[in-house]
Amino acid sequence: MQHPESQVLGTRVADDVVWGLPPGTAIDVHQLLAEVGLDGLAERDTGGLSGGELQRLAVAAALAREPSLLIADEVTSMVDQQGRDSVMSVLSGLTRRHRTSLVHITHYNDEADAADRTVNLRGNGWPAADAGDMVETAEAPTATAAAGRRRGAPLLELKRVCHEYGSGTPWAKPALSEIELTVHEGDGVLIHGLNGSGKSTLAWIMAGLTVPTSGACLLDGVPVSDQVGAVGLSFQAARLQLMRSHVALEIASSAGFSIYDQAKVTDALHTVGLDPTLAARRVDELSGGQMRRVVLAGLLARSPRALILDEPLAGLDAASQRGLLRLLVELRRREGLTVVVISHDFMGLEQLCPRTLHLRDGVLASAPTIAEDLS
Repeated sequence: MQHPESQVLGTRVADDVVWGLPPGTAIDVHQLLAEVGLDGLAERDTGGLSGGELQRLAVAAALAREPSLLIADEVTSMVDQQGRDSVMSVLSGLTRRHRTSLVHITHYNDEADAADRTVNLRGNGWPAADAGDMVETAEAPTATAAAGRRRGAPLLELKRVCHEYGSGTPWAKPALSEIELTVHEGDGVLIHGLNGSGKSTLAWIMAGLTVPTSGACLLDGVPVSDQVGAVGLSFQAARLQLMRSHVALEIASSAGFSIYDQAKVTDALHTVGLDPTLAARRVDELSGGQMRRVVLAGLLARSPRALILDEPLAGLDAASQRGLLRLLVELRRREGLTVVVISHDFMGLEQLCPRTLHLRDGVLASAPTIAEDLS
């Protein structure tokens, strides 16, 4: 599945492989884990696995059931390039090693090219003439600061921010180390890093939802954790952020106004380029791209000082990615919106985020703090 955490049920890696199988079923757990590149991790807590490792664990659990057909639904869309490569290396030999067929559903051209047979789909499930709307891959950008004048005063300041999970216990795990970063009003900043580099932890700290173990994250000189809601955060999995049954109720609840204020709901939908008739739609009837826009509608209706987007392109096809990026670029240009994108995906982000920083093993690459004024 696209979100592997939704199908990982065991707290221990070895337990998850055999979860749900009849008692006494003969399964060589260690051999299966070795086959998917998780050799030696049988006793590991599943909560400590990276996105790519979770996907490979899900494959091992599926193979334990000896299926005639294995369907891999967007299994690489939520992981970085390194994770994609590891998952694809596992999938590529499955049909030779097991008596199973594989159907791989993907947005990526290079993954489709590796298949024995390819079917391209367009809207409503009809076959497409070509793969023109599939996602391409690219090399990671260099850490830079685009030339130009500063757009505004310092807005978000991170001063020697460190974070450690389980701090003070034998299981302490460092996530961030000595982060120094200033984001100015109107900036567009991309923080790029691999899975497990600390990106999501940094996003939550910048939004005030996590207090760093040491150091400070300030918004207008005041700890951002004392101003929760002033910085909007869009989660990687948009569906997990949508808590209400219908679009109008979700936007009103997120923004803090009455569901009966139809004008505000309509304005919020217009802001993110959605048809106002979607207000009556059930959230579960939306596409992935529409879900992301509904999340943004609720966040923007609160007039946040800055917007943090955690993996905003994950799971979207090429057309949805382009549409979302056009919307964000226009909002930044028109409203002076301060945007920080935290992502392992960077295709097409250069116009939205003229400034790029790299996060590796919890350490942020240094770069000048100058943002480009979009013209």
